[in-house]
Order: sequence, then structure tokens, then C-alpha cells
Amino acid sequence: MNKKLSGMLCILGVAAILAQTSVFGAGTGVFAQHYDAGQNFLAQGQYSSAIVEFRRALKINYMDNSARIGLINSYLSRATYYANQEKKYDNAANDFRSAIFYLKMFPAKDQAVQNSSAMIASANENLNQCLTVTGFDKSAASRYKKAEELRAMGNLSAAAYEFSKAAENEKLSGDAYIQVAELMKLLGNEPRAAEYYKTALDLNPNDGLLRMKYARTLDKLGQYDDALPQYNAALSNSKGDMEVLYSLERIYLKKLAQTPSDAELNANIGAIKQAQGDFDAALAYYSKAEQLNPDNITTRLNVGTLFQQKKDYQKAIKSYDSVLTLYPNNVQANLYKAQALSEMGDKAKSLELYKKVLTLDPANTAAKSEIISVMQDTMTPNEFISYLAKNAVNDKNMQNILYDYAYKLHKENKTKEAISAYKSYISINQSNVDAYINLGICYASIDDYTNAQSVLNTAREKFPTNNLVLKTLKDVQNDNLAQTIAKASSSYDNKDYNQALNLYLSINPETLDSTLGAAACYQGMGNYDKAIEYYKKAAVINPKDAEIPYYIGYLYAEQQNWQEADVYLKKAIALNPESEAKNLLSYVTQNRSATELTDGIQMYENKNLEGAITKFNEILKKEPDNANAYYYRALIYDEQKKVQLAISDYLNVLKYTKELPIVNYMLAVDYDGTENYKEAYKYYNLFISNYSAEDECLNYAKARVEELKPYVGG
Repeated sequence: MNKKLSGMLCILGVAAILAQTSVFGAGTGVFAQHYDAGQNFLAQGQYSSAIVEFRRALKINYMDNSARIGLINSYLSRATYYANQEKKYDNAANDFRSAIFYLKMFPAKDQAVQNSSAMIASANENLNQCLTVTGFDKSAASRYKKAEELRAMGNLSAAAYEFSKAAENEKLSGDAYIQVAELMKLLGNEPRAAEYYKTALDLNPNDGLLRMKYARTLDKLGQYDDALPQYNAALSNSKGDMEVLYSLERIYLKKLAQTPSDAELNANIGAIKQAQGDFDAALAYYSKAEQLNPDNITTRLNVGTLFQQKKDYQKAIKSYDSVLTLYPNNVQANLYKAQALSEMGDKAKSLELYKKVLTLDPANTAAKSEIISVMQDTMTPNEFISYLAKNAVNDKNMQNILYDYAYKLHKENKTKEAISAYKSYISINQSNVDAYINLGICYASIDDYTNAQSVLNTAREKFPTNNLVLKTLKDVQNDNLAQTIAKASSSYDNKDYNQALNLYLSINPETLDSTLGAAACYQGMGNYDKAIEYYKKAAVINPKDAEIPYYIGYLYAEQQNWQEADVYLKKAIALNPESEAKNLLSYVTQNRSATELTDGIQMYENKNLEGAITKFNEILKKEPDNANAYYYRALIYDEQKKVQLAISDYLNVLKYTKELPIVNYMLAVDYDGTENYKEAYKYYNLFISNYSAEDECLNYAKARVEELKPYVGG
């Protein structure tokens, strides 16, 4: 980009300004050496060297207008060179910033700025061109950041200019003006530093550190009358800062040296000595002040406070009384005397005086605070809470005192009193979320979880987005749950199942622990149906716990509900293959089969052959080695004339058991009937050899064996 700045910049006419009759003309000695060197370098076009020399000259005498103008000319010349020759627009912009700083911000007289208005306008125009070329962000935040960068680089004048631009933003103005003041000090211009400190202080009057900087600057400039109120203001906020006291003492002593008979100065120095802890010196100055002005009651009051600091209360009261004799309604004298009496332990008399002070000055915060302290010391907690609550309805400060007292009782573990105080406070002020939270915590600490949760639920309704309310409520609910579970468990261990059950059932919503506990209680009471009901609820809450279906299976087994027992025991094993349910399942399976077998036999005996067949089929599907099921199904097949099916089942009976020798007879008969004499002969013989009872079947088998011998080659 080859864009040039608008023409060659004008150079301030140094000779014209030097020709003016002014105290700001160039001087002699070291200053003159730097000034002359700067002029020579400027004339030779060595702008950087010229800037160095003019800055040195200006550091020696910041008031010299000639050096300031020479420095401005050097910055403008170098800026023009950077922009038009080297295209270093950032460098040019920094020099224009510095030139504007020395043109507009550095001079102490408005006239100097007015005389340079045309040059300021030209420099501003050229600076803006440079900033446009470089794409500089002119927002306040960007300017503040740029100022910090320039200050870090040591380019103080350019930094001061950018801080001044950032100060145009309301949020940054206070801090930006402080930065300008600090840079003015570094550049040796204390008067302008003081002005910028004052501007910053007007924006933030409560900044004690800033006020001290302003006071010190005024002090350094010898502006003692202006510095004194700043030091005093700093002292009132610093609680006896020794540096402030030393500064005040130095100024007052200078004044006292000029007017030693000034009673007020003696009294002020006495007050400073008192604040420094030098009581003897303080009394000497107070005595001198009283000699010079016996009617000054402030001095007498100060003497009283001094004796009070020394804990010489009788002398302190004597000083206060000397004022009260003349002015019985003097607020300060009554207040200080009340404080002295309170410190002596005479609470009753001090209370009377505090009340008098409030009668004279209802807004007296010190008296309000002290009377509260005395009442707190002389009343029971409940009496004090009642007093505060009565007076806090329309008094925000009293409300704060009531809350603080509740919090104090809370910290001291005086929980019942703290609850009373918090409740009284909330009845007056419902906007303090902390009061609700702390009241809930107090209730919980005495195991009154019902009220704790009620208070915190109210808080949740009032402050639905407050995370601390939600967290505290959850913590209280968890504590309540844990304690209820612990009590229930203890009752269960002591076999007080009813008490334990009531505690478990009181938990809402139901939890895994509460449902398991209730189930165990019902089980202990022998109510297996309810026990199973609650174990099933627990299984819904935690379906992956293998123990729960095991408990259910066990109870079903106890009820001989083998089918349900089988279902839940298998669930337990599926969740945990190593579960004890495996052993119980074997027992359940056997008993379930025996029951089903009995049911099948009953159907058979009742001639419900199809029902019996179905039942035996079900048994054999689960237990293909159940000999009894084969046996009875074979009997049914025989009745149905399904001989081959019967033979097959009889053979299976013999395969799985040796306990039914009659099956050999049944097989022999069926084979005989189908003219399979060889097999019939075989099973008749097996029957005869394994059957011991002398009955009709045995006799028939023996007879039939003889008859079949011819058919089998016997």
C-alpha cells in the first residue's frame, strides 16, 4: 500500500515560542546541553536521537515549553518519515500518539493547548489515517490493551494517550485515568499526575489506595491544605495507618511551627499522637490546646477517649462529665461515657445512656450497635431475639443484626435458639435464601427432618434456580434416609419387626434399601406374600442384583410353589452362575416334579387320561430320565391299546430305574399280546427272578413261561 499521509506535517515554530517572554524558556547547564543536542539532531534529521535528548531535557524541567515543543517536532517529523518513507504505519502511529500527548495532555496551562489546536487537529488526522491503514480496532478494550503493550515497551507517552482514549469508556475510565496519572509521575509531571488522580478519585471515591496516592502527590507538591483532607479521609478508612499518621503529623508540625499558638493544630497533633499510641505526647498537646482554647469541647472529648484507651475509665468519665456539665445533651459525650461504663461492666447505666443518645440522635449507628451489644449481654437469647424481632420490622439494619445473631447461635451449636432466631428473621424478611438454608440445616442437626425438608421445599419454591438450596435439600433427604435406615436396621436386629417395618415403610419414595428392609421384616413376621411383594419391588429398582430373585425363589419354595420358585431361582443363576440358588434349584426341581407326578397320578386314577398324559409329557420334557412318569404314561397307553408306545415307555422305565420289577411283567404281557413270544419269555423270566411277592402276577408269569418254552426252543 503506497497511500501517503496528507502532505508534509507542519513543524511547530520553536523560535516563535522562544521569543515569548516566559518562565518556560530553555535554561542552562545540563538541561541546556540536552536541549541544544536535541535541536542539533532535529536539524540534521536524526529524529530518534533528538527525541532522546529532548526527553532528557524535559525530565530535568518538565515545565520547559521549548523542550516540549522540540520533542513534539521530533515525534511529528519521525512519524512523517515512518509513514511516507518506510511505510511503517504502526511506528508512525506511536509517534503521532506521543506528539498528541505532549501537545494536549502534558501541558499544565490551557493556553498552551489552545495555541496548538491546529497542530493537534493535524496530528489527529494523520494518526487516524495510520490506524485505518493498519486496521486498528478502536474499541475501548482494544485501546486499553494497546496502552498496556506500549507501556511494557517503555513508550510511556504513547501509552498515556491510548489510556486517555480508553478512559472515554465508562467502565474503563477510572482505572485508565489512574494509569495516565502514574505515567505522568514517571515522566516527571507531578501537577498533571495530581489532576488525573483527582479525576480518577471522583469516579471512585472509596478507593483508599488511590486517595493515598493523590494525597502523597499533593503533599510532594507542597499543597498541604489540599493534602490534609485527603490524608484525613484515608485515615478514616484505614483504621490508624501509620504512614497516613506520619504524613499528617509532618504537615501539622510544619503548620504549627508557623503558628504555635493555634489551639486546633495542637489538638490535631494530639489526636495523631494518640492514634500512634504515644499517649504522653498526646496529653501534652491536648493540654496546650486547652490552655489556648479552654472552651473547645472536642479536646476534652479526645482526652476522655485517650484515658479510655488506657483503661483509666474514671479519668475518662471525668473528662466526659466536664463536657456534660456544660452541655448535658452533647451526643458524643453521652456516647463515649456510655461506652466507658459498658467497658467497666456497668451495663445498666450504660444502657440508660445509650437510650439517651438514641433519643437525641435516633440515627446514631454507633449507639444502635452498642445498645444491641449491651442488651445481648444482659438478656437471655429468647429475650434478645424477641427484642430484635420487634424492632426489625421496618429497620433493615436491625434485620441484619437479627440474622447475624441467628448465625452466631448456629455456629455456637445453640441450635434451638438459632432456630427461633432464623424463624423470627424469616417472618420479617423472606428474601434471604441463606436464612432458609441455615434453618433447614438446624432442623436436620436435631433430627427434625420433617421441618428441615418443609423449610427447604419452601426455599426451593421461592428460589427455584438456587443450586445451594437444591443441594442442601438433597443432602438433608439423604441424611434422613440414612438415619431412618439405620434405626430400622437396629430394630430389625433386635427382632422388633413391626417397628423396623414402620420405619422402612415411612421412606418415600421407596428405595432399594427400604424395599429390601420391608421384605426382610415381612419375612421375619412370617408374611411371605408381602415379603415376596417387596422383594419384587426391590428387583424393579435393581434388576441386576442376583440375591433378590434368590430370596423370592426361596420364599416360593417355602410356600411349595415350586413353579414360581423355579422361575426366580433360574433368574438368580442367570445373573450369577455361582449363586447359591443352584443348590436350591435342584431341590425345587425334584419337589416340583414330585408334585406334578402326584397331580398326574391323581388324574390317571380319576380316569382323566388325556390330562394325565399332558402332565407326564410336561414332566418328561423337563426330566427325560423320570422313570415314574414313563411308567404311568405306559399304563395309560396300555389302557388306550397303544401297545408299542406302552412297550417303549416300559423300556425307558427299566433304563432309568431298577426299583420297579413289575415293569418286566407289564412288558412280558404286552410282548405276549403281540405274539412276540421270545421277548415275552425273556421278561417273564426277569420278572420271576426279581419279584418276590407270591401273588397272582407271579403265578401267572411262572405258568406262562412253561407254556412258551416250545415257542422259544426251551
